[in-house]
Amino acid sequence: MLNVRHSTFNIQHSTFNTMSEAIRDWWEELLQVHEFAHYRDYAEDLTRREADFLAEALSLRGVETILDLACGGGRHSIELAGRGLTVVGLDAAAPVLAHARARAAERDLSVSFVQGDMRALTYEARFDVVLIMNSSLGFFDDATNKAVLAGAARALAPGGRLLLQCINPYQIEAYLREFRSGWYQIGAGYVLRDARFEPREAALHIGYRYLDAAQSLDVAHPGDRIRLYGFPELAALLAEAGLRPLSVFGDAVLPPVPFGEQSLWQVVVAVRDPPASP
Repeated sequence: MLNVRHSTFNIQHSTFNTMSEAIRDWWEELLQVHEFAHYRDYAEDLTRREADFLAEALSLRGVETILDLACGGGRHSIELAGRGLTVVGLDAAAPVLAHARARAAERDLSVSFVQGDMRALTYEARFDVVLIMNSSLGFFDDATNKAVLAGAARALAPGGRLLLQCINPYQIEAYLREFRSGWYQIGAGYVLRDARFEPREAALHIGYRYLDAAQSLDVAHPGDRIRLYGFPELAALLAEAGLRPLSVFGDAVLPPVPFGEQSLWQVVVAVRDPPASP
Protein backbone atom coordinates (compact mmCIF):
# COMPACT_ATOMS: atom_id res chain seq x y z
CA MET A 1 0.00 0.00 0.00
CA LEU A 2 1.27 3.43 -0.92
CA ASN A 3 2.11 5.66 2.02
CA VAL A 4 3.23 9.14 1.05
CA ARG A 5 4.48 11.07 4.06
CA HIS A 6 4.93 14.75 4.84
CA SER A 7 8.42 13.93 6.02
CA THR A 8 9.42 13.28 2.42
CA PHE A 9 9.52 17.06 1.96
CA ASN A 10 11.13 17.99 5.28
CA ILE A 11 14.60 18.08 3.77
CA GLN A 12 17.04 20.84 4.57
CA HIS A 13 18.76 22.63 1.72
CA SER A 14 22.29 21.41 1.03
CA THR A 15 24.83 21.60 -1.74
CA PHE A 16 24.07 18.05 -2.84
CA ASN A 17 20.31 17.79 -2.44
CA THR A 18 18.14 20.82 -3.12
CA MET A 19 14.44 20.85 -2.41
CA SER A 20 13.61 20.64 -6.14
CA GLU A 21 15.78 17.53 -6.45
CA ALA A 22 14.06 15.97 -3.44
CA ILE A 23 10.63 16.64 -4.91
CA ARG A 24 11.65 15.20 -8.27
CA ASP A 25 12.94 12.06 -6.54
CA TRP A 26 9.65 11.82 -4.65
CA TRP A 27 7.71 12.05 -7.90
CA GLU A 28 9.98 9.51 -9.59
CA GLU A 29 9.24 7.06 -6.77
CA LEU A 30 5.52 7.76 -7.03
CA LEU A 31 5.33 7.31 -10.81
CA GLN A 32 8.03 4.67 -11.35
CA VAL A 33 7.37 2.50 -8.30
CA HIS A 34 3.99 3.10 -6.68
CA GLU A 35 2.04 3.60 -9.91
CA PHE A 36 3.34 0.31 -11.27
CA ALA A 37 2.60 -1.37 -7.94
CA HIS A 38 -0.98 -0.04 -7.97
CA TYR A 39 -1.51 -1.44 -11.49
CA ARG A 40 0.77 -4.42 -10.91
CA ASP A 41 -0.93 -7.07 -13.05
CA TYR A 42 -1.00 -4.76 -16.06
CA ALA A 43 2.58 -3.59 -15.48
CA GLU A 44 3.98 -7.10 -15.14
CA ASP A 45 2.19 -8.30 -18.27
CA LEU A 46 3.40 -5.24 -20.21
CA THR A 47 6.97 -5.81 -19.03
CA ARG A 48 6.95 -9.47 -20.09
CA ARG A 49 5.59 -8.58 -23.51
CA GLU A 50 8.15 -5.80 -23.98
CA ALA A 51 10.96 -8.16 -22.96
CA ASP A 52 9.71 -10.69 -25.50
CA PHE A 53 9.91 -7.97 -28.13
CA LEU A 54 13.41 -6.95 -27.05
CA ALA A 55 14.60 -10.54 -27.28
CA GLU A 56 13.35 -10.85 -30.86
CA ALA A 57 14.18 -7.35 -32.13
CA LEU A 58 17.75 -7.60 -30.79
CA SER A 59 18.21 -11.32 -31.54
CA LEU A 60 19.22 -11.93 -27.93
CA ARG A 61 20.81 -15.31 -27.23
CA GLY A 62 20.90 -15.02 -23.44
CA VAL A 63 24.61 -14.25 -23.17
CA GLU A 64 24.59 -10.51 -23.84
CA THR A 65 25.55 -7.71 -21.47
CA ILE A 66 22.91 -4.96 -21.43
CA LEU A 67 22.89 -1.35 -20.21
CA ASP A 68 19.37 -0.15 -19.36
CA LEU A 69 19.53 3.66 -19.33
CA ALA A 70 16.97 5.57 -17.24
CA CYS A 71 15.94 2.20 -15.85
CA GLY A 72 13.53 3.62 -13.25
CA GLY A 73 12.23 0.91 -10.95
CA GLY A 74 14.13 -1.68 -12.94
CA ARG A 75 11.22 -3.53 -14.52
CA HIS A 76 13.03 -4.22 -17.81
CA SER A 77 16.38 -4.84 -16.12
CA ILE A 78 14.90 -7.38 -13.71
CA GLU A 79 12.85 -9.17 -16.36
CA LEU A 80 15.87 -9.48 -18.66
CA ALA A 81 18.13 -10.64 -15.81
CA GLY A 82 15.53 -13.30 -15.04
CA ARG A 83 16.07 -14.58 -18.59
CA GLY A 84 19.78 -15.05 -17.96
CA LEU A 85 21.18 -11.80 -19.33
CA THR A 86 23.78 -9.67 -17.58
CA VAL A 87 22.20 -6.28 -16.91
CA VAL A 88 23.34 -2.91 -15.58
CA GLY A 89 20.49 -0.50 -14.81
CA LEU A 90 21.37 3.19 -14.54
CA ASP A 91 19.13 5.93 -13.16
CA ALA A 92 19.57 9.28 -11.43
CA ALA A 93 16.91 8.76 -8.72
CA ALA A 94 18.13 6.96 -5.59
CA PRO A 95 14.66 6.00 -4.27
CA VAL A 96 13.66 4.08 -7.39
CA LEU A 97 17.04 2.32 -7.49
CA ALA A 98 16.56 1.22 -3.88
CA HIS A 99 13.25 -0.29 -4.91
CA ALA A 100 14.83 -1.96 -7.95
CA ARG A 101 17.56 -3.54 -5.82
CA ALA A 102 14.95 -4.85 -3.39
CA ARG A 103 12.85 -6.33 -6.21
CA ALA A 104 15.90 -8.02 -7.72
CA ALA A 105 16.85 -9.44 -4.31
CA GLU A 106 13.32 -10.82 -3.86
CA ARG A 107 13.81 -12.82 -7.06
CA ASP A 108 17.39 -13.76 -6.14
CA LEU A 109 18.68 -12.03 -9.28
CA SER A 110 22.04 -10.37 -9.75
CA VAL A 111 21.47 -6.97 -11.35
CA SER A 112 23.87 -4.06 -11.00
CA PHE A 113 21.82 -0.91 -10.33
CA VAL A 114 23.94 2.24 -10.59
CA GLN A 115 23.00 5.77 -9.62
CA GLY A 116 24.32 7.97 -12.39
CA ASP A 117 23.63 10.59 -15.04
CA MET A 118 22.90 9.33 -18.54
CA ARG A 119 24.32 12.62 -19.83
CA ALA A 120 27.79 11.77 -18.49
CA LEU A 121 28.39 8.09 -19.23
CA THR A 122 31.94 6.82 -18.76
CA TYR A 123 31.54 3.31 -20.19
CA GLU A 124 33.78 2.40 -23.12
CA ALA A 125 32.95 -0.52 -25.48
CA ARG A 126 31.49 -2.56 -22.60
CA PHE A 127 27.95 -3.56 -23.64
CA ASP A 128 26.36 -5.67 -26.35
CA VAL A 129 23.07 -3.76 -26.02
CA VAL A 130 22.01 -0.34 -24.73
CA LEU A 131 18.31 0.33 -24.08
CA ILE A 132 16.67 3.78 -23.99
CA MET A 133 12.99 3.05 -23.50
CA ASN A 134 9.81 5.14 -23.16
CA SER A 135 11.08 8.40 -24.71
CA SER A 136 13.74 8.77 -22.02
CA LEU A 137 16.04 10.44 -24.57
CA GLY A 138 13.99 13.58 -25.05
CA PHE A 139 14.03 15.05 -21.53
CA PHE A 140 16.98 17.33 -22.41
CA ASP A 141 17.82 19.99 -24.96
CA ASP A 142 19.06 18.99 -28.41
CA ALA A 143 22.76 19.32 -27.61
CA THR A 144 22.38 17.20 -24.49
CA ASN A 145 20.30 14.57 -26.28
CA LYS A 146 23.15 14.30 -28.81
CA ALA A 147 25.59 13.85 -25.94
CA VAL A 148 23.43 11.06 -24.49
CA LEU A 149 23.46 9.20 -27.79
CA ALA A 150 27.21 9.71 -28.15
CA GLY A 151 27.72 8.26 -24.66
CA ALA A 152 25.47 5.31 -25.47
CA ALA A 153 27.42 4.67 -28.67
CA ARG A 154 30.74 4.71 -26.77
CA ALA A 155 29.31 2.27 -24.24
CA LEU A 156 28.59 -0.25 -27.00
CA ALA A 157 31.17 -2.79 -28.06
CA PRO A 158 31.79 -2.83 -31.83
CA GLY A 159 28.83 -4.63 -33.36
CA GLY A 160 26.68 -3.76 -30.34
CA ARG A 161 23.15 -2.46 -30.75
CA LEU A 162 21.10 0.41 -29.35
CA LEU A 163 17.34 0.11 -29.00
CA LEU A 164 15.67 3.51 -28.79
CA GLN A 165 11.93 3.87 -28.13
CA CYS A 166 10.43 7.32 -28.79
CA ILE A 167 6.98 8.81 -29.28
CA ASN A 168 6.21 9.50 -32.94
CA PRO A 169 5.56 13.28 -33.14
CA TYR A 170 3.59 12.89 -36.36
CA GLN A 171 0.90 11.03 -34.39
CA ILE A 172 1.00 13.14 -31.23
CA GLU A 173 -2.74 13.93 -31.38
CA ALA A 174 -3.61 10.22 -31.43
CA TYR A 175 -1.04 9.52 -28.72
CA LEU A 176 -2.57 12.14 -26.44
CA ARG A 177 -6.04 10.63 -26.95
CA GLU A 178 -4.73 7.33 -25.56
CA PHE A 179 -2.45 8.85 -22.93
CA ARG A 180 -3.94 8.59 -19.46
CA SER A 181 -5.04 12.12 -18.58
CA GLY A 182 -7.31 13.60 -15.96
CA TRP A 183 -7.48 12.04 -12.51
CA TYR A 184 -6.41 8.48 -11.72
CA GLN A 185 -5.72 6.63 -8.49
CA ILE A 186 -2.35 5.69 -6.98
CA GLY A 187 -2.59 4.14 -3.53
CA ALA A 188 -4.91 6.18 -1.31
CA GLY A 189 -4.46 9.34 -3.37
CA TYR A 190 -5.10 10.61 -6.87
CA VAL A 191 -2.89 12.04 -9.61
CA LEU A 192 -4.01 14.69 -12.07
CA ARG A 193 -2.02 14.48 -15.28
CA ASP A 194 -2.17 17.17 -17.94
CA ALA A 195 -0.27 16.97 -21.22
CA ARG A 196 0.02 19.29 -24.21
CA PHE A 197 2.17 19.39 -27.33
CA GLU A 198 3.99 22.60 -28.23
CA PRO A 199 4.62 22.48 -32.01
CA ARG A 200 7.06 25.42 -32.00
CA GLU A 201 9.37 23.34 -29.79
CA ALA A 202 8.34 19.90 -31.06
CA ALA A 203 8.02 19.09 -27.36
CA LEU A 204 5.49 17.37 -25.12
CA HIS A 205 4.86 19.19 -21.83
CA ILE A 206 3.44 17.15 -18.94
CA GLY A 207 2.31 18.38 -15.54
CA TYR A 208 1.17 16.37 -12.51
CA ARG A 209 -0.56 17.04 -9.21
CA TYR A 210 -1.01 14.54 -6.38
CA LEU A 211 -3.83 14.77 -3.82
CA ASP A 212 -4.30 12.60 -0.75
CA ALA A 213 -6.99 14.06 1.51
CA ALA A 214 -6.31 11.60 4.35
CA GLN A 215 -2.74 12.88 4.64
CA SER A 216 -3.54 16.49 3.65
CA LEU A 217 -1.15 16.22 0.72
CA ASP A 218 -1.40 18.45 -2.34
CA VAL A 219 1.86 18.24 -4.30
CA ALA A 220 2.68 19.74 -7.70
CA HIS A 221 5.24 18.19 -10.04
CA PRO A 222 7.96 20.54 -11.36
CA GLY A 223 6.88 19.60 -14.89
CA ASP A 224 8.44 17.54 -17.69
CA ARG A 225 9.37 18.58 -21.21
CA ILE A 226 10.04 15.82 -23.74
CA ARG A 227 11.58 16.78 -27.06
CA LEU A 228 10.08 14.65 -29.82
CA TYR A 229 12.01 13.74 -32.96
CA GLY A 230 10.68 12.47 -36.27
CA PHE A 231 12.44 9.48 -37.79
CA PRO A 232 14.63 11.52 -40.19
CA GLU A 233 15.85 13.58 -37.22
CA LEU A 234 16.50 10.44 -35.16
CA ALA A 235 18.39 8.82 -38.02
CA ALA A 236 20.59 11.94 -38.35
CA LEU A 237 21.24 12.03 -34.58
CA LEU A 238 22.16 8.35 -34.57
CA ALA A 239 24.50 8.77 -37.55
CA GLU A 240 26.21 11.70 -35.84
CA ALA A 241 26.80 9.44 -32.82
CA GLY A 242 28.32 6.72 -35.02
CA LEU A 243 25.26 4.46 -35.05
CA ARG A 244 23.59 3.01 -38.13
CA PRO A 245 19.82 2.33 -38.04
CA LEU A 246 18.99 -1.28 -38.90
CA SER A 247 15.24 -1.39 -38.37
CA VAL A 248 12.33 0.61 -37.01
CA PHE A 249 9.10 -0.72 -35.50
CA GLY A 250 5.79 0.94 -34.70
CA ASP A 251 5.63 -0.38 -31.12
CA ALA A 252 7.54 -2.57 -28.67
CA VAL A 253 5.23 -5.57 -29.06
CA LEU A 254 5.00 -8.96 -30.76
CA PRO A 255 4.19 -9.84 -33.42
CA PRO A 256 6.36 -7.01 -34.79
CA VAL A 257 4.44 -3.92 -35.88
CA PRO A 258 5.75 -2.11 -38.98
CA PHE A 259 6.48 1.59 -38.53
CA GLY A 260 3.85 3.44 -40.53
CA GLU A 261 1.84 6.63 -40.73
CA GLN A 262 -0.49 5.56 -37.88
CA SER A 263 2.28 4.46 -35.48
CA LEU A 264 2.20 6.12 -32.06
CA TRP A 265 5.75 4.93 -31.31
CA GLN A 266 8.99 4.55 -33.21
CA VAL A 267 11.33 1.87 -31.91
CA VAL A 268 14.69 2.05 -33.64
CA VAL A 269 17.43 -0.57 -33.56
CA ALA A 270 20.85 0.82 -34.53
CA VAL A 271 24.30 -0.75 -34.62
CA ARG A 272 27.78 0.47 -33.79
CA ASP A 273 29.62 -0.91 -36.78
CA PRO A 274 33.06 -2.42 -36.17
CA PRO A 275 35.96 -0.43 -37.58
CA ALA A 276 36.63 -1.07 -41.26
CA SER A 277 39.50 -3.43 -41.96
CA PRO A 278 42.63 -1.70 -43.26
